[in-house]
Amino acid sequence: MATETSAIATFDWARASGRPAWPRRLGRLARQYPLGLFGLVILAGFVVLGIFGSALAPYDPRELATGVPLSGPSSAHLFGVNQLGQDVFSRVLAGAHYSLEISSVAVFVGAGTGSFLGILAGYHGRWVDYLVQRSGEAFAAFPGLVLYFLLIAAFGRSVNTIIIAIGIGALFGGNRVLRGATIIERHKTYIEAARATGCSEWRIFFRHVIPNVVPLTIVIMSSALGAAILAESALSFLGLGVAPGTPSWGIDMSGANLSIARTGHWNVVIFPGLAISLVVLGANLFGDALRDILDPRLRH
Repeated sequence: MATETSAIATFDWARASGRPAWPRRLGRLARQYPLGLFGLVILAGFVVLGIFGSALAPYDPRELATGVPLSGPSSAHLFGVNQLGQDVFSRVLAGAHYSLEISSVAVFVGAGTGSFLGILAGYHGRWVDYLVQRSGEAFAAFPGLVLYFLLIAAFGRSVNTIIIAIGIGALFGGNRVLRGATIIERHKTYIEAARATGCSEWRIFFRHVIPNVVPLTIVIMSSALGAAILAESALSFLGLGVAPGTPSWGIDMSGANLSIARTGHWNVVIFPGLAISLVVLGANLFGDALRDILDPRLRH
């Protein structure tokens, strides 16, 4: 009897310590969500390239005549050379820095603030809900490109201007979805029980409502990350983004490069386009997996 009691006590202590649990749990999640793991690997590589891409590039991405213009992929130039003699592989690596800087800051500022406003409007209702929703409707009627032109006139053409424009565009993107989810959440039984025990409205809002809506917020922000990368690339493609000559995936797919690609030099635009597609795909896959993992309603 004493031996069994000691074994049970030892087993309970090992479970309470939780030391061996997290590696097995991570491995189980990786097996259950292989596409989410694939998206995480892509995003991690994107972050590494955004931080160290310029240092890892074999050539200066702005340098001219690094090789024979419009030459195809080779051992010296993995992705070939564009019409200016610039190494395409180096420009793809360095272009991740601007996409990471612009998209991540715009998402955290714009989509993060918009998500909080949507949750706040759904929980408190009344004039807060009216103000947030009418502001979103007014913004939806205002063309985003005109807003960007106004920001250029006010602040000049720069990375900060692009961040502000994309951040404002993401401000009201998903707050209607979060508003609806919060309205459903605030009418649940556990919220009424929390009020009955004397919890204040702000405590219920921050300790109970927000944690249950966070999984949906993560999915919205991950989708906003992909949309922000596409928006930055689109502005650069139209010649409205970063300064000409800057390593940018959108710039490398625009103008003369696009015309040259039609003549058979596909490598000039295909690799920047693949970089954009992979990052957007990775953000969406990882966001979907996080939703399935973190949302209590979707747990197996």
